Amino acid sequence: MSPKSRFSEISYRPVVNDPSASYHLIYFITGNPGLIAYYDTFLATLYDSLSRSKNQSSNYFHIHGQSLAGFEEEEPELSSPYSLEDQITISLTSLQRQRIPSGALQGQPYASVILIGHSVGSYILLELIQRLRKSSSSLNIRAGILLFPTVTHLAQSPSGVKISRLFRIPDFAKRASSVAKALVSIAPKSVLKWLVGLLTGMPNDSAEVTTRFLRSSMGIWQALHLAKDEIDFITEDKWDEDIWGIEHEETDQKPHIPKLIFYFGEKDHWVANHTRDALIAARGRIDIESSSSKPVMLIDENGVEHGFCIRHSESIAEKVKIWIENAMDGESEA
Repeated sequence: MSPKSRFSEISYRPVVNDPSASYHLIYFITGNPGLIAYYDTFLATLYDSLSRSKNQSSNYFHIHGQSLAGFEEEEPELSSPYSLEDQITISLTSLQRQRIPSGALQGQPYASVILIGHSVGSYILLELIQRLRKSSSSLNIRAGILLFPTVTHLAQSPSGVKISRLFRIPDFAKRASSVAKALVSIAPKSVLKWLVGLLTGMPNDSAEVTTRFLRSSMGIWQALHLAKDEIDFITEDKWDEDIWGIEHEETDQKPHIPKLIFYFGEKDHWVANHTRDALIAARGRIDIESSSSKPVMLIDENGVEHGFCIRHSESIAEKVKIWIENAMDGESEA
């Protein structure tokens, strides 16, 4: 078994012929910049950990993730980048098309779906759940795992404050990307990769992905354009109470609520501490033993940075593996 593609798409899908097996989809949504290759180690580690687990002998997990639109080197240059709304729509369409690829149940929908989102991917994740619920979709979303989520008041974060000032400049995203592309075009790829590693301290694989991103036809413009949309639209808590697991008075008629686990950074430059703490107080629970259906909201205590996929893929994958197994067992634990 190997991933379908290293670049715009990564899919880990074991081939088995057991007609009694239960197939579950883990659908991953990237942050910004939205290149799935940044998460190669994370997704590979997660797949290997789940495959070796003795707790899920009858369950087979298929993992799928794809780059957000507009970021890949081979994509043609368009007249304008994709908006945040475009990214949500494209992700929703992709999710709804996922089917079991082989075996006795080939072509059938998955028994359940677990969504994982990173950064703005967590915002997209909540949007997908809400839109699927409103459309009365038959997809069984069992759980959502939100890693270093930016889901409210992005402009109040330390980095949000800084970048908001830049976006006051008319047409900043396009102008800045044009200047950046001109500078990038001067350097050969090998030199550019060396500079990326030197200036960012990224390991070799992440520096390679970043170099591809910088050399893509519209990746820089896409990233800045999407960031402006994030600042403009990621503001107040906007989701229905069903998303947050608030119980209905008519408990006998309460629809299934996906289990949500939020994992925040302790010092995240894209999430203000006061907005994070306010969200936890209003919507979450930290008592993992509680029978409440409200989301579990945890804060990292290991110094993991917002861009966990650069240096902490393995440790976060091990946490996510435990959360997935407990979600399958009907529990959510840290």
